[in-house]
Amino acid sequence: MVDKYKDDKDVIIGAGTVLDAITARIAILEGAQFIVSPAFDLDTVKLCNKYRIASMPGTSTLAGVLEALEAGADVIKIFPGEVMGVKMIKAVKGPIPQAKMMPTGGVSLDNVADWLKAGCIAVGTGGSLTAPAKKGDYAGVTKTHKNL
Repeated sequence: MVDKYKDDKDVIIGAGTVLDAITARIAILEGAQFIVSPAFDLDTVKLCNKYRIASMPGTSTLAGVLEALEAGADVIKIFPGEVMGVKMIKAVKGPIPQAKMMPTGGVSLDNVADWLKAGCIAVGTGGSLTAPAKKGDYAGVTKTHKNL
């Protein structure tokens, strides 16, 4: 993917479900421009900071949001979004307005606007937004996203 889109400035390739710094380093060496993790791992965030690669560790707690911010995470992944809900974003934004958050899990066409209105800077799209791809209908994925 990195080679295919190397000249396209509108495409940024990253790696997701990165569980540790070793895997993050492999992804970075292969050209990943951001790293997304389901949980906070200090060594992964430090590695990303060292190489100036955006890190997006996951958490489901206020303490996790603070820990990720203190470590230098660029965006905090709120996971699982369907469990935490939009109310968590609003609750965190009260005392920590500088937290840049992105939910994953449970983001759908029906609620994406709610997440963004609550203060998220992005959403991690999952099965509900990429369902047509399971049938090889990649144009359907594009159509779905244009309807957002």
